Amino acid sequence: MIRVTVFFLALLISKPALGSDVPITRPEAPKASAGQCGKNIALTKGKSVPLILASTGPRPALTCSAVAVPLSDYADLLATEQWADAVAARYKLDTTLLETELDWYKKQLEEESKPPPFLERPGTQRWFGRLETLVTVGVVAAGLGAAYQYGSGGFR
Repeated sequence: MIRVTVFFLALLISKPALGSDVPITRPEAPKASAGQCGKNIALTKGKSVPLILASTGPRPALTCSAVAVPLSDYADLLATEQWADAVAARYKLDTTLLETELDWYKKQLEEESKPPPFLERPGTQRWFGRLETLVTVGVVAAGLGAAYQYGSGGFR
């Protein structure tokens, strides 16, 4: 019993597996860099570069900075974002479950830490057992004494 109580106390003090101190927030978007393109522009294989990206002239130059990302990488990024949102939702459920279990263990610890009622204490029950034995022995002795007395003709 003492080991269980000490275990629960250690569990309450250490708060293992509770990640409530670690917030799950999305990182802030980086600030716009100088010279970047103002919007997303689709590039298609076999077609010329849109005029918004390149200047016209004998040697066309880019008018803004951008990164061309393959479509499969972009799709993977979107899938990863959805997966991260699902993990965050699952983590929130797990944290809620752990907090509920921790509250239950706290309640159990409080109940186990309360002193037992007077009549349920081992010392009290030992004394009641001793008194019960004395009363039983006394009644049996009185009964046997009376039977002996009446059976042997002691009261004639």
